[in-house]
Amino acid sequence: MKENSIVFVQREIEDKLGPMLLTAYLKAHGYKASIVIDPLKHIKVIQEINPTFIGISILSPAINWALKISLALKTYLPNSIIILGGPHPTFFPEVIKQDGVDMVCMGEGEKPLLEIMKSYDGTITSLASIPNCWVKNGSTIKKNEMCSLLSEDELSQLPFSDRSHFPQYPSLRHSPHKKIWTSRGCPYSCSYCFNHKYKKLYKGLGKTVRQRSVDSVINELKELKKHGWNCLEIVDDQFLLSKDWLFEFCEKYSLHISLPFACNSTAKQIKHDVIVALKKAGCKTVCFAIESGNESIRKNVYKKPVTNEDIYNTADVLNSHNMPFLTFNMVGLPEETMEDIYQTIEINQKIKTTYPWCSILQAYPGTSIADYLKEQGVEFGSDFTYSYFTSSTIGGSEKTRTISNAQKLFAHFVKSNAKYKKVRFLIENPPFVLYKCYPSVFYLHYGNDIKKRYGISWFSLFRYWLYSRQN
Repeated sequence: MKENSIVFVQREIEDKLGPMLLTAYLKAHGYKASIVIDPLKHIKVIQEINPTFIGISILSPAINWALKISLALKTYLPNSIIILGGPHPTFFPEVIKQDGVDMVCMGEGEKPLLEIMKSYDGTITSLASIPNCWVKNGSTIKKNEMCSLLSEDELSQLPFSDRSHFPQYPSLRHSPHKKIWTSRGCPYSCSYCFNHKYKKLYKGLGKTVRQRSVDSVINELKELKKHGWNCLEIVDDQFLLSKDWLFEFCEKYSLHISLPFACNSTAKQIKHDVIVALKKAGCKTVCFAIESGNESIRKNVYKKPVTNEDIYNTADVLNSHNMPFLTFNMVGLPEETMEDIYQTIEINQKIKTTYPWCSILQAYPGTSIADYLKEQGVEFGSDFTYSYFTSSTIGGSEKTRTISNAQKLFAHFVKSNAKYKKVRFLIENPPFVLYKCYPSVFYLHYGNDIKKRYGISWFSLFRYWLYSRQN
């Protein structure tokens, strides 16, 4: 085993694929790499390892937690170098200016992290020229260029995600819900997503949308099958982009795996022959985004190239094959009216959505939607929120309570086929007694839908919710 080592720390009790891929990759090259969940609770474990580096992969909602943990870890392990990676540091590398952060790694982490492990000689200057990285040395920050993306062949040759830490955490060890990836990148540029900026970041440095070989995925699933699952979640943004790839996957999945799974797509990709193949292979849920029932908002503000007709046609296909489906929806656009919110509820009612999922719009700085709102003079809060179910990055809105009520009752409105008059009353003028129950209504619907999709027990869901509230 080579000298330099890294520990990835995370808040989430889940199979977080970024750290799992990176630990597997570094281990394959002879370096010691591991994952620790809830790092302060398990600080003695990290101290015993005494890692050269501590890695934290984060989305924007987790940045406040990550900065807090970075400072805390520095008190216990002052000589460990802390590296932030993942989407937030990729688009806000200036986070390196915060105390406790030594480096940020932007974009794909495999190549730069391997270079870090190879190059480090005990001095921060030895890391000054690592591609994809910003490196802090006192008051000086060295900013390096991006390296090329991994090719499809390279993705197919990556070692399987490292799940060796699972046995240490009962929630993971016994979870009937497992995750896997088969591709990277998304061809679309929705305004609320980071993909458009990711494409600019890697312009001229390789294809941003790439797919592993079917055999690579199936071989990993054969290993994962030993742990079993009630429902596998394929986390790709767009799992159905290539019909040829999909049909080959479904055939081999049926032959070698034959366990339930769920996948994501866009409405335009969901056709009869695709659903027939998915259902035969064992697919139990297909997920796609509506976001807004107002077609103008969806296309012109959210930049999602999906029409209402696409959505109705997709639902007809899914319903004709009795395929359960989840729809992603949002509320919280400042210009959104009560009529717009009801249109989103109503379109889900009409298509008989199995699992109506609704979040509050998060206009993260750097996204197109944030630029759009800034041009309109919309204010932004000073803090990132950890959950898109509770609050928003958008500040200064008089509709905060209305938005929260709409999100909390969204699934109830859809499943009960509530009419506009009732929706408006319960969102805008709820009796106090009912209003206090809104979070419980949301969590009951949300938890029950997860339970049905992934076979997770109420006990496990409650334990995870309680843990999240405490951290």
